[in-house]
Amino acid sequence: MNEALDAIERQMSRLRTEMRTAAESSDSGRLSELHAQLRSAQDAWSALLGTSVGPSAAAATRPLKSVREQVLQTLTLIGAPASQKTIRTVHDAFFGGALLSSSRMASLRRDEERSFRNSKTTRTYVCPALLTETFRSARSLLVSSEWPLHQRLIASGSGQVNYLTMAVNLADAAAGAGDEAGEGGDAINALLASIALDIPGVAGGTSVSPARIRAAAQRELDRLLPADQEARSQAAKAGAQLDPIEQMFGIAVPQNT
Repeated sequence: MNEALDAIERQMSRLRTEMRTAAESSDSGRLSELHAQLRSAQDAWSALLGTSVGPSAAAATRPLKSVREQVLQTLTLIGAPASQKTIRTVHDAFFGGALLSSSRMASLRRDEERSFRNSKTTRTYVCPALLTETFRSARSLLVSSEWPLHQRLIASGSGQVNYLTMAVNLADAAAGAGDEAGEGGDAINALLASIALDIPGVAGGTSVSPARIRAAAQRELDRLLPADQEARSQAAKAGAQLDPIEQMFGIAVPQNT
């Protein structure tokens, strides 16, 4: 959990610095955008630390976020590339409400790439994960542009590593929340129970504790992570030669003529 918290805290610090710059230059539009990003990061930090309020209370005290903000908030909590379906499921369990429309999420990546190409300002984008062999976008897998390139890449063994990373982070968030999860606790427990079914050494069932899920996931992650990290790191060195758009959104697939 410490690494995930450190990453979120670095992001929050960067956003505050950029907000100050925007305020000094009287860029109200940029300031509003950065403030929304900071809210998302703070919510993810709170959820991971276990200090978040229940979904109903959050909805009553905070305006609805855009789809992009919700996706980034959930990706920060997961801490690894995730499918659109996984992002929706995790968001619904930890932040409440079926707010992430499948149709809207489907167009989000195109909107983000268009915005990146046309924008003259820097912000965090929702991007596709990239395949290490071709640097083309991985189908349906989304990442945060805030992450370093190696974390946004998908190698042959990355699927299980990403799944276990998510399990560790969500188990930490659930354990930290405890009774404070309120009415969202049942949804979180149900999600963790379903995640546990695919973790070696954990028997399924709603009685499996977050601590047990975390321990089993971490053991398996420790076994698989070194090889996957090496593959991603080597690919990232090659990917560093790509232009910024390709590093973010991948190499375009050639069109048939």
